[in-house]
Amino acid sequence: MSGIYTFFGVDHKCGTSMLCQSVAEFIAKEIPDWKVLVIHTEGASGNDYASGAGESMDRIRPELAEGLIDPQEIMARSKWQDNLYYILGADPLDGDGKYHPNLSDQLLKQLRHYFDLILCDSGSQIGHGLALGSLFAADGIFLVMTQSESAVRRFERLMPLYQKLNVSTLGCLINRYQDENPYTLGYLRKRLDRFWSDFFVVSESPLGLVAEAEGRSLIHYRDKNFGKDVRSTANLILRNAGAAPITEGSRRPWNLLKFRNTSKTEA
Repeated sequence: MSGIYTFFGVDHKCGTSMLCQSVAEFIAKEIPDWKVLVIHTEGASGNDYASGAGESMDRIRPELAEGLIDPQEIMARSKWQDNLYYILGADPLDGDGKYHPNLSDQLLKQLRHYFDLILCDSGSQIGHGLALGSLFAADGIFLVMTQSESAVRRFERLMPLYQKLNVSTLGCLINRYQDENPYTLGYLRKRLDRFWSDFFVVSESPLGLVAEAEGRSLIHYRDKNFGKDVRSTANLILRNAGAAPITEGSRRPWNLLKFRNTSKTEA
């Protein structure tokens, strides 16, 4: 099996990167025989939680433009940890940042033959060429939003465009969900009733700021509610891809030291 799935933020600061990477690391750990690739198809480097990742879209771009791409070489360069691979995005401080959608679309369609699963973190800029190409190439897309009026209004404005693009949407993930927030699941479903797919929640974790400060994904902190929602999201992907879902209960514990950001000296 091989599948491409894209996480796209409805608004800025929805936690798309943390969520996408947590799902990828969870699947990679639970299915060690799979080769799982995280690729940032956006106008940002995306290295906040991936210290040591060396491959990037900026490095691949000249090879792709000249038709000299070697997927096996890219696979070797993008290996990050065990069966998890990583390609950074387009650093806005390195290059002009202009990418045609065909570049990411073409790259993803070639790489899919070498990975069991590809998860794209496409940021929130729908006009960026890399993000747009990943939406076209994806077998399924998750929109990611938070419980705020600005996110709802942006969702309402962009809904006609999502429909026009005719992309395959698996649903909308309400990230950092809080039960006490007035923008409840029921309210959002009613307010955004023209959305053709369903809404799913990913619980807020009190350890989110700790994970960001330490530069590693939130899945490693064993937050029960967050972990349950990540597993549910992973299983939506696996079922769509025709693979068996991951049942509750991990076969082996998370090794927190292994994923710690070792670039910073610890006291």
